[in-house]
Amino acid sequence: MTGFIQVVLGGLVDGCVYALIALGMSVVYSISRIINLAQGGFVVLSALTAVSLQQFLGLPPLAIVPIVVVLFAAVLAAVDRIVMVPAAHRATNDRMLLITVGLLQAIGGFVLLVWGNLPYTMQPFTSGAAVTIGGVRIVPQYFWIIGALLLAVAGLWYLLHRTRFGLTMRATAANPSAAALQGIHVGRTRLVAFTLCGAMAALAGTAVIPVTFLQFTTVTSYAVTGFIAAVAGGLGSTAGAVLAGLVLGLLQGVFSRYTSGDLAQVAAMTALIVLLIFRPTGLLGRTSEVRR
Repeated sequence: MTGFIQVVLGGLVDGCVYALIALGMSVVYSISRIINLAQGGFVVLSALTAVSLQQFLGLPPLAIVPIVVVLFAAVLAAVDRIVMVPAAHRATNDRMLLITVGLLQAIGGFVLLVWGNLPYTMQPFTSGAAVTIGGVRIVPQYFWIIGALLLAVAGLWYLLHRTRFGLTMRATAANPSAAALQGIHVGRTRLVAFTLCGAMAALAGTAVIPVTFLQFTTVTSYAVTGFIAAVAGGLGSTAGAVLAGLVLGLLQGVFSRYTSGDLAQVAAMTALIVLLIFRPTGLLGRTSEVRR
């Protein structure tokens, strides 16, 4: 029983990372109707950037987090201005998906070129041995990963429901054309969405790198799991992204423990297909999103 609880805990921690990736995808999709598959790549890129900065600057790992978050918020804002906006004028949303796939592959190649094919990790944010409660081993970094997700969810909720600009974002998500007719600067709203996407990617990457090893091959796996969580939760639904990410992490943790990692990926895809057959909108998606 203790072993099963340990597996569940590890799966939920992984699910927090998947939820952060899916949350960034959902924010961008709700504003621009673009499925950003490159989000998983930016998670790995931000994690490896944090490793290099920590080694170069000699700062504590926790001090590197805000630097990387701000850096990748700016990187994703630049990606929107330089890549996405010009491409959106010439391509449909389906073609934009292919562009994000190409961007994902470019990130993988860049990671391989700069960091090579070796796996990297980083020191935990806080020192101290793992705590054992009832036979279940709890690593202190787990709390930072959970906290990163809670911070992102709380910050996004406050922005959307307690600020005037959040009202602008929700109006743009509901109907971009109508929002533009009301004088809302849709392009600026979209820029903020990509900026938030970059910050969430950096939060996920910097939080998870101390408890795992990342390299260029993990770019695709994070992109796939994040995509599954975003679609399963309902594209554009922030609550659905979090819920689906946690469930996906739990399922993969259980399947990986008692079968294999490859079979866990197959099981996740199968579960997504079955879910979409019976509920095309995803867990918490809206019917209007499907019609679009």
